[in-house]
Amino acid sequence: MLNEKEVVLIQKATIYDLMRIIEEDPDKIYTQEELKKLFDAYIRGAEQ
Repeated sequence: MLNEKEVVLIQKATIYDLMRIIEEDPDKIYTQEELKKLFDAYIRGAEQ
């Protein structure tokens, strides 16, 4: 079982990863649906 510090570290790493993905194309404007798809793809990839 993970402790609270480990959970927070994983959450921060996840947000950092997603920020890096979004920042790859700074001129792109993401719709809510595109962000949902991006998050879903990230989660599916992390589960493998």
